[in-house]
Amino acid sequence: MDQRDYTPGDMGAILSAFAEANLPAHDGSEARSPKPVKLDQYPGDLIEAVLGNDVAHPLLTMSHIDGKGFPFTSVMGFSFLDGKIHICSRANAFKNKRLAENPRCSMIYHNNIPRPTKLGCLTLVGKVRLSQDADLVHRANVALSHKVFRDGDPDVDQRQPMIESMDEADRTVIILDEVVGVYIISPMLPNLPAGIPTPVISWRGD
Repeated sequence: MDQRDYTPGDMGAILSAFAEANLPAHDGSEARSPKPVKLDQYPGDLIEAVLGNDVAHPLLTMSHIDGKGFPFTSVMGFSFLDGKIHICSRANAFKNKRLAENPRCSMIYHNNIPRPTKLGCLTLVGKVRLSQDADLVHRANVALSHKVFRDGDPDVDQRQPMIESMDEADRTVIILDEVVGVYIISPMLPNLPAGIPTPVISWRGD
């Protein structure tokens, strides 16, 4: 498996975004069960810094409710446009029908670094809207393709064919239009032993 395909982007920038957000860091106390931290305001600057197309890798995990009432999880390519997550999907995908009926969903972005001192994860809970606006679909296709095949990649010549094939397909954009909850796992301090739980940092707007 080519890890570059799954972890492109500047992970250092992602970690810097967590550090610059001045999130509470686990200092080693209450190691068994650290107290949760509740934020007073929506951490918009942090989310933009972490999910920005220039630094984030192209995959997140989205969950919606299926036709039987169960959570259904998919790994999806995404772009970050106008301060919101955009996901392109086949227009006839079942998830689009389900999301039209029930727009509630959750999206998880993980920086794919399996070390406690460098791990970062965002879970966003909210409601989506669906769009088939051709211009918006094209913008999302272009942004995702630039994340998958970045300038300087040895196979960057595959970017334009990817854009063209997605533009020719019948696609819908899933937009996380309303965020009502954010849950954050931030990197722990590097001097602590692995295995110490980090506090859950959260914000709710509902």
